[in-house]
Amino acid sequence: MADAAQSRKWVMRGVFALLCLTLIFAQLLPLETTPRRWAGPDFLVVLTFVWSVRQPDYTPTWLVALMFLLADFLLLRPPGLAAAIMVLTVEAQRNRAFRLREATFAYEWLTAAAFMLLIAVGYRVIGAVMLLPQPSLGLMLMQVIMNIAVYPVIVVLSHFLFGIRRTHAQDGGLGAN
Repeated sequence: MADAAQSRKWVMRGVFALLCLTLIFAQLLPLETTPRRWAGPDFLVVLTFVWSVRQPDYTPTWLVALMFLLADFLLLRPPGLAAAIMVLTVEAQRNRAFRLREATFAYEWLTAAAFMLLIAVGYRVIGAVMLLPQPSLGLMLMQVIMNIAVYPVIVVLSHFLFGIRRTHAQDGGLGAN
């Protein structure tokens, strides 16, 4: 029984890594040749939030750091900045995970929204201190709103496609199948 849970954990970590690599690859595709006037959601951030809240064992810190560092390099962002911010927020979420396990979905969504807003503000402040080129404030806010709006969709897709359900206190962190 423990071996099955352990092997499922490693399989789901591989699935998470594969999904992250697919999202990074999709962002690299040259689908538009003109600059966009709107910002879509950052599915990599939303996916990481959903999986780290609902099944923290599937998103270990080293895997989140690796995926976001790879995304930083491939998407020509400041190396390590998004990775560091995401690791800090995922760890902060893990510290709150016990409260989120028994909370309603609305509370989980509100908490994720607050963290997504903190990520955007932190990225913008650190970028300003380091004198990095910044996207417009409107685009940043649009992306945060899109992230918050798409969160329930990713929760439903993760639940039905991959069986990512919220862990409960009696599960011991491994979650139900």
